[in-house]
Amino acid sequence: MDINSLLSPQESPTTEGTPPKGAAGTLRRENSSMASGPTSSPHAQPALPPPSLPRTTAAQAQHAGPSQPHTSPSAGRPPSANSAPSAEGRPGAARQGSTPGMDTLADLASMQHHHQAARVNANGLRSSEVYDSHQIPAVPSYPSVTSLPRTLSTPRSSIDVAMPDAATRTPPSRTYASASLAESDLQTITQLDSYLIQNPYAYTSHVQLIDLLHRGFVSHIQSSPTGLPPPSAHDYELLQDLRQSREAMQARFPVGEALWADWIADESALVVDIDGRVAVMELCRRAVEEEVGSTRLWRLYGDWVSSLHAATHPEAPPSLHSDLGGDGTWTDEEKMVGAELFGWDTVVDVWERAVRSTEWRLHDSHAIWDRYAGIMLEDLAQRPSAQKGGKLKRMFVERLQVPHETWDQTFQTFSTFITNFDAKESYEETMVETNARAAQAKALHGFREVHELKLRQAADANDSDAEWTAMSDYLDWEVAQLGKKMGSLSLCNGLYERATLRFATDARLWEDYVFFVVEKGKADPNMIPLFPVLQRATRHCPWSGTLWSQYLLSLERGEQPFHEIEEVKHRATSTGLMDIGGMEEVLKVHTAWCGYLLRRAFHDSSTDEEADVAEVGIRSALESVKELGEKKHGKDYQGDSTYRLERIYVEYLSHSGLWDRARKEVWRALIPSRGDNWEFWLRWYNWEMICWSRLSASPRTNGAAPGKRPPSASDGTAVLRQALKRRSLDWPEKVLEVYIQHVEDHESVEELQQAVLLCRRITLGVAKRREREAAALAEAAAQQQQQQQQQQPELDQEEVLVGQPEDSGRAKRKRGPDPGAAEGNTSKKPRADEGEYQADHGAPSESSPLKRDRENTTVIVKKLPVSTSEVKVRQFFRDCGTINSLRLTQDEDAASATATIEFDSKEDVLSAQTRDMKSFEGQMIEVQVGTGSTLFVTNFPPTADEAYIRDLFKEYGEIVDVRFPSLKYNTHRRFCYVQFKSSSQASQATQLDGKALDEKTKLVAKISDPGHKQSRTGALYDGRELHVSNVDWSATEGELSRVFSKYGTVESVRIPTNIMGKSKGFAFVVFSSKDEANLALDMNLTKFKSRLLNVSLSTANPAKRQATTIISRARSSASPTPEAAAVNGATSPQADSGSRPSRDEIQARTLALTNIPDTVNDARVRALLEPYGPLTKISLRHDHQGAIVEFADTADAGKAALGVEGVEIAPGRKIGVGTVREMMAHKAEVRSDRIQPGGPKKAAGGLLQQSGPIRRPDQAGARRGGKGGLGLKRGGGGLGGGRARAGESSTVAAEAPADSAASSGAGEGKKSNADFRALFAKPEAKSKPGADAEA
Repeated sequence: MDINSLLSPQESPTTEGTPPKGAAGTLRRENSSMASGPTSSPHAQPALPPPSLPRTTAAQAQHAGPSQPHTSPSAGRPPSANSAPSAEGRPGAARQGSTPGMDTLADLASMQHHHQAARVNANGLRSSEVYDSHQIPAVPSYPSVTSLPRTLSTPRSSIDVAMPDAATRTPPSRTYASASLAESDLQTITQLDSYLIQNPYAYTSHVQLIDLLHRGFVSHIQSSPTGLPPPSAHDYELLQDLRQSREAMQARFPVGEALWADWIADESALVVDIDGRVAVMELCRRAVEEEVGSTRLWRLYGDWVSSLHAATHPEAPPSLHSDLGGDGTWTDEEKMVGAELFGWDTVVDVWERAVRSTEWRLHDSHAIWDRYAGIMLEDLAQRPSAQKGGKLKRMFVERLQVPHETWDQTFQTFSTFITNFDAKESYEETMVETNARAAQAKALHGFREVHELKLRQAADANDSDAEWTAMSDYLDWEVAQLGKKMGSLSLCNGLYERATLRFATDARLWEDYVFFVVEKGKADPNMIPLFPVLQRATRHCPWSGTLWSQYLLSLERGEQPFHEIEEVKHRATSTGLMDIGGMEEVLKVHTAWCGYLLRRAFHDSSTDEEADVAEVGIRSALESVKELGEKKHGKDYQGDSTYRLERIYVEYLSHSGLWDRARKEVWRALIPSRGDNWEFWLRWYNWEMICWSRLSASPRTNGAAPGKRPPSASDGTAVLRQALKRRSLDWPEKVLEVYIQHVEDHESVEELQQAVLLCRRITLGVAKRREREAAALAEAAAQQQQQQQQQQPELDQEEVLVGQPEDSGRAKRKRGPDPGAAEGNTSKKPRADEGEYQADHGAPSESSPLKRDRENTTVIVKKLPVSTSEVKVRQFFRDCGTINSLRLTQDEDAASATATIEFDSKEDVLSAQTRDMKSFEGQMIEVQVGTGSTLFVTNFPPTADEAYIRDLFKEYGEIVDVRFPSLKYNTHRRFCYVQFKSSSQASQATQLDGKALDEKTKLVAKISDPGHKQSRTGALYDGRELHVSNVDWSATEGELSRVFSKYGTVESVRIPTNIMGKSKGFAFVVFSSKDEANLALDMNLTKFKSRLLNVSLSTANPAKRQATTIISRARSSASPTPEAAAVNGATSPQADSGSRPSRDEIQARTLALTNIPDTVNDARVRALLEPYGPLTKISLRHDHQGAIVEFADTADAGKAALGVEGVEIAPGRKIGVGTVREMMAHKAEVRSDRIQPGGPKKAAGGLLQQSGPIRRPDQAGARRGGKGGLGLKRGGGGLGGGRARAGESSTVAAEAPADSAASSGAGEGKKSNADFRALFAKPEAKSKPGADAEA
């Protein structure tokens, strides 16, 4: 056995030797690792330096090149029957069946050497340049495993230098010269070459260098002066550097589709003989093996082979002839050789492989198929045969059953083919049958057109971020379709191939693809071959430990031979690229490898040699991780927090019966770093008990082997006692609980009594410790709160003016600070609703909560069982964080359910993502971040409600929720949030953005993103609007405009008017600039007509408690029209007050609506009531959950009262009709969709429970109840009261309409339909002069 195969690269010291040959030179033929698979060990073919570099870089590599590995002493020995092949493919060395001593293995290991490769930058191929190793101090800890002997004291690891393989000597810098490049480009090439000498794994620098050299090559072959032959491509001065740079990059990284295409095109232009043509063919093969799904590369490969066939076979179809192949000259000898090499079978084989590799690419697979079909049709036309015709017919039928973009064109070509080459009498039958069989393919493509369109738009816009988002959404949607009618495993796999080709170095994408293949391959392993996918994944993302570990597990599950699994492990650890992702990625690979060694060592047919190999491999992995961690993080490297490798080693020692070694080398060695963690001690305790139970339960074991002490229950007791001695243990209560239970079950009464005393003493100590910790936390919190209070700026106290009469002349916008505040009047208490307003508008205050960020704190949980409930889902996710809201909906297929969960913070969302692919009630669930699944929608009609919004967006997906904002503090808000089930559905719905809903309204529908919230704009917010009060009643807008125009350009002047059309005594003047508005402030206290003007900058009114909409003048009103009032010369709103309708008349035609949500605007109320008759005025009172509506006619008001009562104006909200007094008795709506933990909150304000009202019993001869109240009868009249006594008259609230005098008092509850019927049945009655007045 080659022990070197078990050691990690950093454990194998290097020795000096000659560098490998072929470090520089012309284009050479290489076998792709993907096609041939692992064929050699890293020991036989070192990974570094690359096969070629630019000349200076190649010279640099001469000084740091790897040496040839030493030959193992076991090489050349005859293999035994049990030996496994070594990494080089040699049989292993013969050994005895039992090898109890480890010294021999250690000696062999010390003779093995292996060169450690370099690593790439931390972000893989996406990042710009080098990876820097940061020294992060940590608590010193690591189990002291017995070290293997070393022949070199300082082994080299991938973390030794910031970028490995740096020069030991710097060669003289080289001057690049070429007439095809500018001087600045040549200087850049020199700089890039020098940089790559020190940093050979700088991906971006490789790409830039190749791009510049390629640009010079293209410029060279196109720079022919007029009248002269074009220059030879071989005369390009930097041709050798271009070739070497490409080979150097390809040795380290996947080149990528675009660079491969340029490479093939350049080499094609350089071809002069048959060797060059074969080399280009080989280059094409390497390209398609690395990027197997690229239609572009397959097309280049197929066209190149076709052109070679046409050049050597004159009878070839005409379409195969092209100008490919360099200068196009062939000697007779080359044609003879080419006729054998480039036969028709070779052409057909290449095109058939191209079709199979790309057929499930919906958008561009036709580029391969159409070319292949055209070649075959031409061949059939030249050399017709029934066999070829039958083959072509089967090809077309199979192709038409595969969804693709040009299906109609393929069907038309098939129709022509059938007409020309098939029996004419069966044409119709063939076409009908084919069309029926291909119906599913057409449906599958049509179902995906929206996603394909988004991808195409993003690609055309050259927006990689948008393309990534579209591709991610497309993948999520495609995976969700599996198992449904429109799902397709082949289409999903094809989409993953497209995604990994476009974003070739995204490790997360490759991981998703690999897990997808692993999961779907269980049903049919041949459907999607797993090993080729894993090979390409680890080639493109060699820094992903997840991919390498899956590769190892898949090989083990596939029962591959040991030497293949061993070689994959060494490819992972020898490149040096994996550890850049952090120690976690390294640990994933070592865990998978050591787990394999453990299982291999103790299966039923294992040998002693396999057990010895497992021990060496596991110990080697432990030391490798320790050394790498110390190199990367310093001597204080803490180790794996979950000690995965150590647990594997413990399992190995347990199976071997070496329990004392497990305690000494692993568990006790972990105490310095993990001793404060209660979970560590319970794991150790559980291990002790498992070992004891295994030994006790085994019928073959009567005791331990000689020299080995068997485990016992007392070992578990000792572990728990040792844990309880640590004063810094984080959760001693849990260990105490286990300790008492263990002693009660397994120890004597004496030990139990001692345990009780110990637990009592420790419990007292823990209690005091908790008190000290609580006091320290309280003190720290107090200090933090004090600092916050000191740093918080003082806020200006502004009085919110509410409910001012509309004709009072007060400005609707605030003109300045409250005079009371300026005088230092602090006696006023802030209103409760003022705090609500500030919280809603983001004003800073100590008590206002942070604004919710639903867009970034929401997760979508899919594939939940249909039978589950919100309570169960909340219980499943409660440990992830605070859940604000949860909504559970059933999927369209009725086979599963989806939950939308809003958490309190982004950190909670990250925690919830760990539940992805976990089992919930026996079903695997998916957890996705809900970012991008919510639309911000505005500019819809004012009358739009939730049903309107849902109907508008229903075709784009399932709508989870529609949220309208509260209008309590701003009645002009008109927008909503529409939450879809997935981000892809929301993205599709943005197609409605800009849609014209009517002549004046264009809808706005964008993905909600609080981070891109725009500031308000306009004259008010730009500081260009002036508020002018105390304006003369007779002033006109034109007069004001002329007065203010001397300060600048006046854009508009507006004088608000009342219902009579009269001025309210103030105006708004808008200037074209802020500076002009500031100059116009000089008009303050200037006399205009008969008054002194008050001029100030307009400010937004922060709290508008009610919104009154004047619609028209009442028809029954005796007041004059605005035109008549103007003719009569009224000079103020109060001039004609005597002709106004009476209060009783207004009350008779006024309705008060209750239970109106604060999300309903006046337009919706108007649309609901106008069908019953003309309206005069609507006043929204969201502060009382209602609205006051005045009709123009009393009869219309009565009809509306009967018609709208009980109507559902919003989901679950039915309108009530009553009096204004009843409506005003309601409090403002308090909306909260947060899940409140625990029961209802207790009223604040005191420690003692508030006492209830005192009820005294009725006394004989006395009147029942106390004094009457407003709207209440004496003696308990009203709601729930007793019957009024005889002779007592009822009192009616003064505000009750006179028309309702015959009905019950206001205290009897809201009016019923019977009351309004009685109203119409009886003539209108006036209030009696002697009626009781309101108290």
